[in-house]
Parts: sequence; structure tokens; C-alpha cells
Amino acid sequence: MALLDFETALGRLVRSPEAEPDLRGLDCAEIAAFERLRRSAGFRFTAGVQRSWCIGRAARAAAFTLSVLPEGFGRELLEEWVDAGGGTSSFFGAEAEGLLEFIAGRLPDPSHELSACRFEQATLRANAEAIRFTAPALDFFSHSKATLRRGRFSGMAVFYGEPEAIIEALAGSRARPPVSHDKATAVLFAPGLDRLCRLAAEREAELWQKLRSPVSIENLLHEDYRREVIVPLVQQGVLEPVIQ
Repeated sequence: MALLDFETALGRLVRSPEAEPDLRGLDCAEIAAFERLRRSAGFRFTAGVQRSWCIGRAARAAAFTLSVLPEGFGRELLEEWVDAGGGTSSFFGAEAEGLLEFIAGRLPDPSHELSACRFEQATLRANAEAIRFTAPALDFFSHSKATLRRGRFSGMAVFYGEPEAIIEALAGSRARPPVSHDKATAVLFAPGLDRLCRLAAEREAELWQKLRSPVSIENLLHEDYRREVIVPLVQQGVLEPVIQ
């Protein structure tokens, strides 16, 4: 067995000690050696430390969202995330983005917990670019094939009630209000916004929802998304133009 293959198999074994390793290509002696390693106290200790480290790292990346979930459910999500290979990224932003997206996919929609998840995710995105952000030029309107997409460092969270009251309730300072569809409030987050966030106007929220994938500027203008709506969102980093 080549050294690289051995190191790869060993690394996978440390990450998932309970999973059945891929031992194709190993001879009988090598397979026996791996089985002895899996059962050894030293290996079990090493794997346990590694897993604990991964769970702790992931938990810090989504601290607020996990704090508002039932403890057992949050732990289950962390375990599932780590089992899938999470908790190992050297970059906090990448770990947080991936984990929060993972958690969002497992929360009821709508729910205050999902609002909190999107709130934390969008806040981290916007904050990551705030120092470096500069508003782009507006010459994209002159390009016939220009498209518009959601900003890479922006986000939107929808709160089903008063956002500040919901955040305070989730943080534990008051009882959680019921989910109110009649009082849905969209909040935009972007690196060019004062305090990184603001309430979204109805048309702005509609445009954000529409841009799940890029749409041409020409089509948006035809659909009566006016320049007065588009320009501020681009200058604030909520949306990004792409010139093809």
C-alpha cells in the first residue's frame, strides 16, 4: 500500500471511526493492521479529541442560531454536520456560511428559528466585507447583456413580527411571540449599509426574492423594476451587476 493511500485511509478513519473504511486494494495483513488500529485505545482517544474539536469549532461558527434551538436538536445538527465532513475548515467565514445554510435547510419555514439563522448568516456575510467594500460604478446600465444577482456579501432575513422584539425574545429576555404572517418584515444586510442592515421596502424584498438566479438588467427594467430601486441596492452591495 502506498504511503499516500495509507495516510488518506487513516485520515478518513480518524474523521469517521464508526464508518466502514474503503479497504479496497489492501492485502490481508494491511486489513488486519487497520482493524487492530480501530480497536486500540490510543486511536479511539485521538478520534474522540478530533471529533470534539470539530464540534466545538462548528458550534462557534453558528453560536446564536444554535442557542435558540432546543439543545438536543442543535446537538443532532452539529453531529450530522461533522459526520458530513464539517468542522474542519481553517476559515471561520466558510465554516459559518456552510453550517448556517445546512441548519436553515432543516428548520421549519416560516419560523423564528429560521429567521434567526438567516439573521446570523447575513450579519456575518456583511461584516466580512464591510471594511473593504467600495460602491461599484453604475455603467452596467449601458451594457445590453448585463445581469443582476444577489451580492456575495449580502443577505435578507424575514421576521414574522417586530424584528427587534423577536431577536430579544430569542436571546431569552422575553417570551417568544407567535409567528405572524400578517406582520412579516424583511431586513436587508449588506457591507455598504449603515450598521450593515436596514428594513427592506416591499419592492426591494420582491427583487431580492426574484434574484435566486441572475436576471438581465433589460428584463428587470421591462418588469418595472426602476433604476431608482436598483441603483441604491447596487451601491450598498445588496445586489451585484455582472457584465458578460
